[in-house]
Amino acid sequence: MRLIIPFKFFLTSTIQAIMKNIIGKLNKNTKLQAQKITKQTTVWFNNLLASDFHHSFEKWVGKLIDDTPTIYDKAIDKNYILTHIGSWKHRLFDGSHTPHQMWEKVKETLPDDSRLEEIKAYFFSMAKDLQTPAGLPIYTASKEGFDNAAKYLSETYGIPSSWLYDIQTINLAELLGSLVSIFAIFFHWNKKDKEIFGDIASSLMVSGLIGGNPLVIIASLVTIARAYTLNNKTTCNSFRTGFKKGGIGTGVFIATVYTISGPVWIGLVTGLVISIITRKYIGKISLKQISDWFIINLKKGVRE
Repeated sequence: MRLIIPFKFFLTSTIQAIMKNIIGKLNKNTKLQAQKITKQTTVWFNNLLASDFHHSFEKWVGKLIDDTPTIYDKAIDKNYILTHIGSWKHRLFDGSHTPHQMWEKVKETLPDDSRLEEIKAYFFSMAKDLQTPAGLPIYTASKEGFDNAAKYLSETYGIPSSWLYDIQTINLAELLGSLVSIFAIFFHWNKKDKEIFGDIASSLMVSGLIGGNPLVIIASLVTIARAYTLNNKTTCNSFRTGFKKGGIGTGVFIATVYTISGPVWIGLVTGLVISIITRKYIGKISLKQISDWFIINLKKGVRE
């Protein structure tokens, strides 16, 4: 009897230890898979949104909700209906389309509706505007200031006014890109491999700037700030390698898609292949050697 009790205890403890080890490994593998999936998803989804593909995607998500105007929608658009300011860009200028302003307009629409009706109308109207390519503004801008800035960017750098509008607004497609970015950052927040962290940061920065997605740019800055707080020589070198890989890989993909004419899918496939190859061999590419070679040849050209 005395031998049976210790044996049962030993057997039970052993089984518990084995199960704990198996579950730990499963949890670890699941976490690693989640990290890999979220990283790849956020990089390539935001790359696609920064390419010509975003037109097709925004057109598709634009049909998710019936956009027949309600009395609340008409109240929100009242300023534009009266002034016709800004044409399709009017949401940035009419003082009615930021989240706070939209809520105020909804509350003022009917004197006898309930709070629940107002809340439902508010989120429904917001969703309908978010699903359109024009999206919703982060803040209200001055039409005159916008026109002056757009003219300067266009004449000086060849940047279209549509980009300036995009960088100050957010639509449903861009919101989805921001959400997957947040998940990727969350899953890699404490990860030791800072090369992956740098890859995510630079990919988001390039795709956010080209695609005009302000939330993705903010996510990239948060990632860079996180890497800075972990600053040491090893971390810094790994982060730089990843930053170079992500930035160049994303830039190559987007440039290829925009350069190749014909159906969008041809540019996407070609850009994907070239980007994967670039990412694979990016560690063998020295930006210093490239810049030195460029400067030497530039000097030779000047002498000749």
